[in-house]
Amino acid sequence: MTKPTVMWFGDGHYQHVIFGFGPYITDYEEQVLLACIVCLAVGQALDDNALYQSREHTEALVKEFDLKNLQEEYGIVGDIIIIKGTFKDHLVEWVESYLKAVHGTAKANAILDDIDQRIAAIAPFIGLHRFPEGRHFKQWAGNDSKALMKVYLPVIEGHIPAKIVQTFHTLLEFTYLVHHNVIMEEILVGIQDAINCFHKHREIFHQSGIIQMFSLPHQHAMKHYLDLICLFRAPNGLCTSITKSKHIDAVKDPYWQTNHNKPLGQMLIINQHLDKLAAS
Repeated sequence: MTKPTVMWFGDGHYQHVIFGFGPYITDYEEQVLLACIVCLAVGQALDDNALYQSREHTEALVKEFDLKNLQEEYGIVGDIIIIKGTFKDHLVEWVESYLKAVHGTAKANAILDDIDQRIAAIAPFIGLHRFPEGRHFKQWAGNDSKALMKVYLPVIEGHIPAKIVQTFHTLLEFTYLVHHNVIMEEILVGIQDAINCFHKHREIFHQSGIIQMFSLPHQHAMKHYLDLICLFRAPNGLCTSITKSKHIDAVKDPYWQTNHNKPLGQMLIINQHLDKLAAS
């Protein structure tokens, strides 16, 4: 779609919206092959500064190259990746790898067990989610990551170097700043400072040999928040978990109510019945 639609937003203002995004489910290895959708950085060099994307440039590439070269050389595909997140997929797993590399598997497991005990011992409080088994739950969802972020910083204190703690701190600082409903000039400065400090402190993972490079799509996306906020205003807490929750109601739950034999038609009927019940 290229024609904008006028929509009313939660802040009481009307905005012009162009719908052009679609989910693309893939594993992380394939995500890394893809390039940024905002700038011309390619998947192998996402840490480098690059010019912004433009429709004219993309259309010229599409005319000149086949689909294989477009994806491998320029990261142009027909869909957009939804990436799970820097917190769990990167930092939490890097901490585990760091502990094993420095202390050995046996001692690292003992430290991780103590971290789990600290997580499980978090006192009940409004706005905090409890994890009785620590980090050990079957499937991480976006809400799990957001809930664990609130308590993870104090539970790792004393077990890992200060630089790693500061890496988590700056990521949390960035996350909470960009979730403000109203973003003023001083918050924009704070966001840039958090990004700079995050890039500085995360180097400990590279220096210790845990990772070879930081060419990671989600971390690269952090660099574009400032410009995109200036262009399109505050994200206002926008999160892919919003659409994920709708996917559960509209797809997963109806699927389990079918007999699993050609379920699509059954799911559509179930959703129609649910809509009628909700409207009654």
